[in-house]
Amino acid sequence: MRLHIYLLFILLIFITSCTGCKNRNERLNGSDTKEKTENQTPEKKASKIPVERKIGKAIFYLENSGSMFGYVSGFTEYVDVVSELAEKPRFAEEKTSREFYFINGGQNIKVTNIGSNPTSLKDKLNENGFNCGDVSKSNLNSMFQLALSRAKNDTISILISDAIYDIGKPQAPMNALSTEGRETRSRFIERLNEGDLQTIIIKLNSQFDGKYFPVTGGSVNLSQNRPYYIWIFGATELLNQYFTDEYIKSLKGFTDIARFLKLSELEVPYQAIAHKKIGDFKFDKNDKNKLVNVKPDRNGQGFYYSIAVNFSDLPFSETYLTSISNYTCNNSNFSIRNVSSIGDVKLYGLNFEPTHIIKVGTDRSPHCQLEISLLNKVPNWIENTNSDDESNIIKDTTHTFGFKFLTNAISEAYQYKNKESNIITFKFELIK
Repeated sequence: MRLHIYLLFILLIFITSCTGCKNRNERLNGSDTKEKTENQTPEKKASKIPVERKIGKAIFYLENSGSMFGYVSGFTEYVDVVSELAEKPRFAEEKTSREFYFINGGQNIKVTNIGSNPTSLKDKLNENGFNCGDVSKSNLNSMFQLALSRAKNDTISILISDAIYDIGKPQAPMNALSTEGRETRSRFIERLNEGDLQTIIIKLNSQFDGKYFPVTGGSVNLSQNRPYYIWIFGATELLNQYFTDEYIKSLKGFTDIARFLKLSELEVPYQAIAHKKIGDFKFDKNDKNKLVNVKPDRNGQGFYYSIAVNFSDLPFSETYLTSISNYTCNNSNFSIRNVSSIGDVKLYGLNFEPTHIIKVGTDRSPHCQLEISLLNKVPNWIENTNSDDESNIIKDTTHTFGFKFLTNAISEAYQYKNKESNIITFKFELIK
């Protein structure tokens, strides 16, 4: 009996010991598993690298009213550009979904689906292919409304037209154009209320062999170059990636470009630097854009310092960014002396990668709260393109009747939503 009790006691000790070892191993293995989880290779962990946005769909609307037939009389620059956009290399590479439509008509706008194959579109870029829908009329505001409504999320829309309002034969054409312009402004404000939207306007020139229809009635046979326009609508990030100035300027017959966007979406890092300074100053320990012990040059050369900026998120051309006429200072003592790309200049101590250097200075007292702004200016070409007179349409290769009413409507819509005229403002404090 005692032997049995002794053996049972030994057996209990053995079981307890095994259970403890198992629990200890589980604890050790669990800790090891946790450590392995925390130290997973990058391939196994969820990537924190932001995924580049891509265009999911590109929708093309081509006005095909009677006034557009002259652009497809032969292999013109217009035909070449439409073909290029439809077969844009990046669209082909990424197999971007595309839809093509002709659009015309009056109050009851006519939309003709051409399909999703660029080859089908190119086969229609001729007078026979254009002859569908209601070619006798065009309602530009309805075209805008449709194109704007489709440009959301990862979808962009492209509208191609001669940009001439169809106002019939009114006794007061300027009044009619003004009314059309206000409706255009409303369409854009409504869309801007829904979120981010960039609008690119491209002016191009193409051979035109066909009929031009003056607002006073009748028609004029033209065989010459005429301007036409492309509007691209979409998210700012997408349009900046896919439609750079370099690509747009490569289009055959390119003349000018303008971009309109919501300024609240922009971020421009900047910092004061001592590059090529004249005079003397020190950086505040806590704020590099606060300059202390500011002193003009002792030999009377004034006070100058530089600003390193990163303009990479701005979709504006290099010409626009480096033109000193596009900048302003809140203190009349100061002026912008030069804006240049970073080039081979090496700068240290910045927490961003600069793209440009702005040199600013004064020959007077430098002590102030200084604000330097990059202005949001409507390009001069837009005003210069407008014409209020069609009597000299023969040999006129640059002007579009009533263009100011259309473009003013778009710029006013963006100005209304932006609430200010500056793209970005750099702020500095200069203290004795």
